[in-house]
Amino acid sequence: MARPRRRLLLAASLATVCAITASACSTSSSPDSSAGGRSTVEFWSMPFWIGQDSKVKELVDEFNKSQDKVTVRLTQLEWKDGREKIKQAVAAGTGPDVWLMNNGLELQYLKAGSLAPLDSLGYTKEDTDKYLDLAKIDEYNGKLYGAPLYFDVDVMMYRTDILKKYGFAKPPATWEELKSTASTITKRSAADGHKVSGWQFKGMDDHLNAINSTWESFLCQAGGSLTSSDYTKSTQNSAAGKTAMKYMKAFYTDKISPVGTSALNGFIDGKVAMFPFFQSVIADVQAGGEKTDGKWAVAPMPKGPASGCSMVGGHSLVANSHAKNLKAAGTFMKWLASPERSAQYMDFHAIFPYQPSKVSAEAKAAFDKHVNSDPSWKPILEQLSRNSPDLVLQDRHAWDTRWEAQKASIVAGVGGQVPVGEALKSIDDQVGKALDVEK
Repeated sequence: MARPRRRLLLAASLATVCAITASACSTSSSPDSSAGGRSTVEFWSMPFWIGQDSKVKELVDEFNKSQDKVTVRLTQLEWKDGREKIKQAVAAGTGPDVWLMNNGLELQYLKAGSLAPLDSLGYTKEDTDKYLDLAKIDEYNGKLYGAPLYFDVDVMMYRTDILKKYGFAKPPATWEELKSTASTITKRSAADGHKVSGWQFKGMDDHLNAINSTWESFLCQAGGSLTSSDYTKSTQNSAAGKTAMKYMKAFYTDKISPVGTSALNGFIDGKVAMFPFFQSVIADVQAGGEKTDGKWAVAPMPKGPASGCSMVGGHSLVANSHAKNLKAAGTFMKWLASPERSAQYMDFHAIFPYQPSKVSAEAKAAFDKHVNSDPSWKPILEQLSRNSPDLVLQDRHAWDTRWEAQKASIVAGVGGQVPVGEALKSIDDQVGKALDVEK
């Protein structure tokens, strides 16, 4: 899913409140004599189970019934402002003990010391060795601070019916094939009198935030990076950056893609043949009912000049380092982010964050059942294998500034409102200033 964030709370606000005294940021996970000596853990979460908002509460209720020493109190937030409310509460010392955070975590919390490392929550090396290598996106200074619930990766969605109609038996596997296939579909469908756009970049439409994951995927495929290896310099205005943006721009210059048409809605309505986004968008495609039933499939991203990598997303659980009872917080986190629960999250096509060979027989059986019963999993897992933690670790630095700068400059550069070099320079200038502040 998309990862909207706002620049409404700086690291300074977290650090100022929390660094003055540990007690200023202590939260309410403490023994409660009225509950028979149980420890109460405050959990704040957005509805991460896509399509079923009530599922998070059901999971918390299930946990509480299974415990005799820990009780979790759930505060349900909305995606539109949930992250902002958590930031403000943590900075004020009234925040939760455990909460939901984007994979990669937010640098403000890490630099302020607001998050507890997993080894202080009862996690052992045996526990963390079960994670996929991508779990390193939650590392900071050599320690893990987030327990991944699931991963997202950018993949390609394509209409099998449309590709077949215009003579394509399989989806494009390279940038060259993608542009050629999309161009053929757009031109031939227009000549037939029922124009279908062969391709649309998610984010160049009604969901502007998505341009961030789209752009970073294509930048990665061109061999580019967001920052220097030490995270101190913005590096998008590079040969790879220009290659990626010129390629994207060509779809509009050559009239292959429509400016302003929704990738998702167009895909559901049969007016867009292919588009890229996190695999969790499958839930939206399936909701198209008769419009999409049996007419679509998933493929790995077409490979660019350097690779076929893509952006990584998803969510993790984190704990407040100043919680009064870290053990209780860890007990809940280890349950909700366990292999058994993470296998359940595959119901909405969330990617299992563990190595299947290292989990319990029960969890592996659930994982295998999902993979073997749904053909979408093969290309999703292929895409997963192409990705590394590097891009997300770069993205953590000056995240808020980059998020806003890319939304403006990528759309303007790809759409032709400003020259490619100028668009990339604008991003580097804005992000560079934010990186200087981080130093």
